[in-house]
Amino acid sequence: MNDGWKPDDLESLKGCPVCESATGQTLLYRNLRDKVYRHTPGVWDFYRCGACGSGYFNPRPTPETVGRLYEEYYTHAHAPPPAYEQLSLAGKLRRMLGNGYRNYRFGMRERPASVLGVLAAMLMPDYRALLDASGRHLPKQLKGRLLDVGCGNGDFLEFATRAGWDAVGVEPDPKAVETARARGLTVHLGGLETLATEREAFEGITMNHVIEHVHYPRATLQACHRLLKPGGWLWIETPNLDAQGHTRYRENWVGLDIPRHLVIFTYRSLMRLLQEVGFARIEQLPYYPLCERVYAMSRAIATGASPHQPPPLPQEERILAQQAEVDARKRPEIREFVMVRAWKAA
Repeated sequence: MNDGWKPDDLESLKGCPVCESATGQTLLYRNLRDKVYRHTPGVWDFYRCGACGSGYFNPRPTPETVGRLYEEYYTHAHAPPPAYEQLSLAGKLRRMLGNGYRNYRFGMRERPASVLGVLAAMLMPDYRALLDASGRHLPKQLKGRLLDVGCGNGDFLEFATRAGWDAVGVEPDPKAVETARARGLTVHLGGLETLATEREAFEGITMNHVIEHVHYPRATLQACHRLLKPGGWLWIETPNLDAQGHTRYRENWVGLDIPRHLVIFTYRSLMRLLQEVGFARIEQLPYYPLCERVYAMSRAIATGASPHQPPPLPQEERILAQQAEVDARKRPEIREFVMVRAWKAA
């Protein structure tokens, strides 16, 4: 018996939810508890598929009961950035430089801004990669309809709207939808099933740390493919089970997010699934530094601290994170997150 959950609240899988293989399923962790939102009931077993390498929780909450895992989730609230006048001198400079580059890169009109931000980004590739990723590599030209799947409180929808896109979102969490709609954003309560009658309706779709939360990833990607116009693109970022952080921190790795991350891909398993559902080309997007942040969040979980405000890493672990960064730049398959853009045939 899983404490806090009735038998009908949970479903047991007969095989991998990614490749559907029923053989070679290995128990990786037993009786895991949520260490981030500690009031979440239940203990959870995590398996790894021997066929495709993906990981998954089994048993898991059903689609009807999974909302209980999100009652305290971080996407409910919206905290606007501090006003420019409230920033320190260094903060004002960062805001102006960042806005200058975003205006150049995404066709925005953010203020205050300095064109020196473009020069700063070109001279600092990691800084540029971080700004590009935060804007989900939106094209500057050829704007149109954009769908954000799992849009949460609507932060990215607002960004995309300011960048000139006709942006809409879908989100299953009623509290997050309420927050997003209060900001004047167009958000449908539910998942992609709310767009079941639409076809070839969007130039672009984004899924930022969402695919790991869905029960049926293959059906989700098939729906995205259906919704894209010919030549359209799907942008995805998701934790990578083969990450160096997972190897080091094991069950305390922040990418597990017990048990909300129902499915965790590897680089290869995600590439394979995107190809199987019909995407014609998959683009590996530029890397931005992640290891030190992920290591700090994972260590916070291991020591009982909050991963949302993790303490600085001790010197020894910071050195390990820096070395992991060097390795991650060379090998996409061991990065903390997989970040790609998949294109539908024109």
